[in-house]
Amino acid sequence: MGLLEALNKVKSEKYDPKKDDISSGFKPIPDGTYTVTLSGVNHGVWEKSGTDFVRFSFDVVTGEQAGRQEYITPILASKKSNGDPMPESVLARSIKMVQKIGAMVGFDVPDKVFMGANESEDYEMIQNEFREAGVIGKLLKLTIKSSPNKKDPDNPWRNYKFEEAEQPTTASVEDPFKDAATGMEITDDDLPFGK
Repeated sequence: MGLLEALNKVKSEKYDPKKDDISSGFKPIPDGTYTVTLSGVNHGVWEKSGTDFVRFSFDVVTGEQAGRQEYITPILASKKSNGDPMPESVLARSIKMVQKIGAMVGFDVPDKVFMGANESEDYEMIQNEFREAGVIGKLLKLTIKSSPNKKDPDNPWRNYKFEEAEQPTTASVEDPFKDAATGMEITDDDLPFGK
């Protein structure tokens, strides 16, 4: 979709910039299984709360949703925002998610990324290890399945399943200059046009 098509879509939604929220009309990627690329792993800090996060970014590469992105932010903080301890089940699930994403793109996530002095160090190590492993841009399958959120029914939980995807291969192309090192000399008589 180009910029003109996006503008026409906004106009068709009758968006009023004086009254409407910029997120109005936004719909998450529907439930389903998608071929995606791992397009980024980024450590950052939420502006309002000042808390750290690591975000995995996925770009859908095939089908009707191609070009759309899904962002997944595992939680490795030892405490909730109210100061209570983070449930062990939440931390274990997030560790499994990071390891699973790594495994599906051919990267064995080292344990050290979960052993920093705090979650900020852990997030930074996760970002760096994924980047250094050279797996950004690798394909995988992402299945999204929504489930009801009792506390916020308008925002259902998004559950994820990851699977390996076949990686594209580079075509084998013969080097057109392979004979250049043989010392072959070309004279004017070898050229297809006159002198």
